[in-house]
Amino acid sequence: MQSRSSELTIVTTPATPTPTDHPNRYSPFSLDIESEQIGLLKTARELGVAIVAYSPIGRGMLGGQIRSPDDFEEGDFRTFAPRFSAENFPKNLKLVDRITEIAKKKNCTASQLTLAWILAQGDDFFPIPGTTSIPRVEENLASLKIKLSKEEEAEIRKACQEAEPAGHRYPEAFASSLYADTPPL
Repeated sequence: MQSRSSELTIVTTPATPTPTDHPNRYSPFSLDIESEQIGLLKTARELGVAIVAYSPIGRGMLGGQIRSPDDFEEGDFRTFAPRFSAENFPKNLKLVDRITEIAKKKNCTASQLTLAWILAQGDDFFPIPGTTSIPRVEENLASLKIKLSKEEEAEIRKACQEAEPAGHRYPEAFASSLYADTPPL
Protein backbone atom coordinates (compact mmCIF):
# COMPACT_ATOMS: atom_id res chain seq x y z
CA MET A 1 0.00 0.00 0.00
CA GLN A 2 1.36 3.39 -0.90
CA SER A 3 1.46 6.25 1.54
CA ARG A 4 -0.85 9.19 0.89
CA SER A 5 -3.45 6.80 -0.52
CA SER A 6 -7.17 7.31 -0.38
CA GLU A 7 -9.56 5.60 2.01
CA LEU A 8 -10.44 3.05 -0.68
CA THR A 9 -6.96 1.61 -0.48
CA ILE A 10 -7.37 0.61 3.16
CA VAL A 11 -10.82 -0.87 2.66
CA THR A 12 -10.25 -4.56 2.14
CA THR A 13 -11.99 -7.52 0.60
CA PRO A 14 -12.15 -11.02 2.09
CA ALA A 15 -9.14 -11.96 -0.06
CA THR A 16 -6.93 -9.25 1.40
CA PRO A 17 -6.12 -8.74 5.05
CA THR A 18 -6.88 -5.43 6.74
CA PRO A 19 -3.65 -3.52 7.30
CA THR A 20 -2.75 -2.74 10.91
CA ASP A 21 -1.30 0.67 10.13
CA HIS A 22 -1.28 3.24 7.39
CA PRO A 23 1.61 5.63 6.71
CA ASN A 24 0.52 9.15 5.90
CA ARG A 25 1.79 12.68 6.21
CA TYR A 26 0.22 14.33 9.25
CA SER A 27 1.35 17.51 10.93
CA PRO A 28 -0.01 20.95 11.80
CA PHE A 29 0.72 21.78 8.15
CA SER A 30 -1.00 18.67 6.78
CA LEU A 31 -4.35 17.72 8.30
CA ASP A 32 -5.66 16.39 4.97
CA ILE A 33 -6.49 12.92 6.30
CA GLU A 34 -9.14 14.48 8.58
CA SER A 35 -11.03 15.85 5.57
CA GLU A 36 -14.39 14.23 4.87
CA GLN A 37 -13.58 14.49 1.16
CA ILE A 38 -10.52 12.28 1.59
CA GLY A 39 -12.10 10.19 4.34
CA LEU A 40 -8.89 8.45 5.30
CA LEU A 41 -8.87 9.01 9.06
CA LYS A 42 -12.54 8.11 9.42
CA THR A 43 -12.09 4.88 7.44
CA ALA A 44 -8.89 3.97 9.26
CA ARG A 45 -10.61 4.35 12.61
CA GLU A 46 -13.62 2.34 11.48
CA LEU A 47 -11.26 -0.50 10.52
CA GLY A 48 -8.98 -0.17 13.56
CA VAL A 49 -6.04 0.90 11.39
CA ALA A 50 -3.38 3.05 13.08
CA ILE A 51 -2.00 6.19 11.45
CA VAL A 52 1.79 6.27 11.13
CA ALA A 53 2.37 10.00 10.80
CA TYR A 54 5.50 10.63 8.81
CA SER A 55 7.06 14.06 8.41
CA PRO A 56 5.21 15.24 11.54
CA ILE A 57 7.52 18.22 11.95
CA GLY A 58 6.82 19.42 8.41
CA ARG A 59 10.19 18.39 6.99
CA GLY A 60 11.84 20.21 9.88
CA MET A 61 10.12 23.55 9.43
CA LEU A 62 7.92 23.20 12.53
CA GLY A 63 11.06 22.81 14.64
CA GLY A 64 11.51 26.57 14.36
CA GLN A 65 15.21 26.62 13.46
CA ILE A 66 14.72 26.84 9.69
CA ARG A 67 13.81 30.45 8.99
CA SER A 68 14.46 30.78 5.25
CA PRO A 69 15.16 28.71 2.14
CA ASP A 70 18.73 29.94 2.49
CA ASP A 71 19.05 27.65 5.54
CA PHE A 72 18.99 24.56 3.29
CA GLU A 73 22.13 22.97 1.96
CA GLU A 74 22.65 22.82 -1.78
CA GLY A 75 20.68 19.94 -3.30
CA ASP A 76 18.24 19.65 -0.38
CA PHE A 77 14.90 18.27 -1.67
CA ARG A 78 13.03 21.04 0.11
CA THR A 79 14.50 23.63 -2.24
CA PHE A 80 12.31 22.11 -4.96
CA ALA A 81 9.12 22.00 -2.90
CA PRO A 82 6.78 24.98 -3.40
CA ARG A 83 6.01 25.12 0.35
CA PHE A 84 9.65 26.07 0.97
CA SER A 85 10.00 28.66 -1.79
CA ALA A 86 11.17 32.20 -1.00
CA GLU A 87 7.63 33.41 -1.77
CA ASN A 88 5.83 30.92 0.52
CA PHE A 89 8.32 30.57 3.35
CA PRO A 90 7.34 33.76 5.25
CA LYS A 91 3.64 32.83 5.02
CA ASN A 92 4.33 29.41 6.50
CA LEU A 93 6.43 30.82 9.30
CA LYS A 94 3.26 32.27 10.82
CA LEU A 95 2.18 28.79 11.97
CA VAL A 96 5.74 27.91 12.99
CA ASP A 97 5.93 31.05 15.12
CA ARG A 98 2.54 30.34 16.73
CA ILE A 99 3.57 26.76 17.59
CA THR A 100 6.88 28.09 18.96
CA GLU A 101 5.03 30.66 21.09
CA ILE A 102 2.78 27.95 22.59
CA ALA A 103 5.82 25.68 23.14
CA LYS A 104 7.63 28.40 25.10
CA LYS A 105 4.64 28.70 27.45
CA LYS A 106 4.78 24.92 27.88
CA ASN A 107 8.58 25.01 28.44
CA CYS A 108 9.35 22.69 25.54
CA THR A 109 10.57 22.96 21.96
CA ALA A 110 8.27 23.49 19.00
CA SER A 111 9.16 19.99 17.75
CA GLN A 112 8.24 18.45 21.10
CA LEU A 113 4.95 20.33 21.23
CA THR A 114 4.10 19.27 17.69
CA LEU A 115 4.80 15.61 18.44
CA ALA A 116 2.89 15.75 21.74
CA TRP A 117 -0.08 17.29 19.91
CA ILE A 118 -0.07 14.56 17.27
CA LEU A 119 0.08 11.90 19.99
CA ALA A 120 -2.88 13.59 21.68
CA GLN A 121 -5.00 12.99 18.56
CA GLY A 122 -5.56 9.42 19.69
CA ASP A 123 -3.96 6.13 20.63
CA ASP A 124 -4.04 5.28 16.94
CA PHE A 125 -1.48 7.98 15.98
CA PHE A 126 2.22 7.14 15.79
CA PRO A 127 4.43 10.01 14.62
CA ILE A 128 7.76 9.01 13.09
CA PRO A 129 9.92 12.11 12.80
CA GLY A 130 13.02 11.86 10.69
CA THR A 131 16.30 13.10 12.08
CA THR A 132 19.99 13.18 11.33
CA SER A 133 21.37 13.52 14.85
CA ILE A 134 21.25 11.88 18.28
CA PRO A 135 20.34 15.18 20.05
CA ARG A 136 17.24 15.46 17.81
CA VAL A 137 16.27 11.86 18.61
CA GLU A 138 16.55 12.69 22.32
CA GLU A 139 14.55 15.90 21.83
CA ASN A 140 11.84 14.00 19.97
CA LEU A 141 11.67 11.25 22.60
CA ALA A 142 11.18 13.88 25.32
CA SER A 143 7.86 14.75 23.67
CA LEU A 144 6.48 11.55 25.21
CA LYS A 145 6.65 13.25 28.63
CA ILE A 146 4.64 16.28 27.55
CA LYS A 147 0.97 16.17 28.47
CA LEU A 148 -1.38 18.68 26.92
CA SER A 149 -4.54 19.96 28.53
CA LYS A 150 -7.71 20.02 26.43
CA GLU A 151 -7.32 23.80 26.26
CA GLU A 152 -3.75 23.49 24.92
CA GLU A 153 -4.85 20.89 22.36
CA ALA A 154 -7.63 23.24 21.25
CA GLU A 155 -5.23 26.20 21.05
CA ILE A 156 -2.88 24.25 18.78
CA ARG A 157 -5.75 22.95 16.64
CA LYS A 158 -7.06 26.50 16.27
CA ALA A 159 -3.60 27.67 15.15
CA CYS A 160 -3.51 24.83 12.59
CA GLN A 161 -6.98 25.58 11.29
CA GLU A 162 -6.35 29.31 11.02
CA ALA A 163 -3.09 28.76 9.18
CA GLU A 164 -3.26 28.47 5.45
CA PRO A 165 -0.13 26.59 4.41
CA ALA A 166 1.21 28.30 1.31
CA GLY A 167 2.62 26.19 -1.50
CA HIS A 168 2.20 22.52 -2.19
CA ARG A 169 4.28 19.95 -0.34
CA TYR A 170 5.67 18.58 -3.58
CA PRO A 171 6.47 19.94 -7.02
CA GLU A 172 3.45 19.83 -9.35
CA ALA A 173 4.82 16.80 -11.22
CA PHE A 174 4.43 14.69 -8.05
CA ALA A 175 0.96 15.93 -7.10
CA SER A 176 -0.96 13.31 -9.08
CA SER A 177 0.29 10.56 -6.75
CA LEU A 178 -1.21 12.16 -3.63
CA TYR A 179 -4.20 10.30 -2.21
CA ALA A 180 -4.32 7.88 -5.11
CA ASP A 181 -5.59 4.35 -4.84
CA THR A 182 -3.35 1.34 -4.98
CA PRO A 183 -4.08 -0.49 -8.23
CA PRO A 184 -5.98 -3.78 -7.78
CA LEU A 185 -3.94 -6.96 -7.94
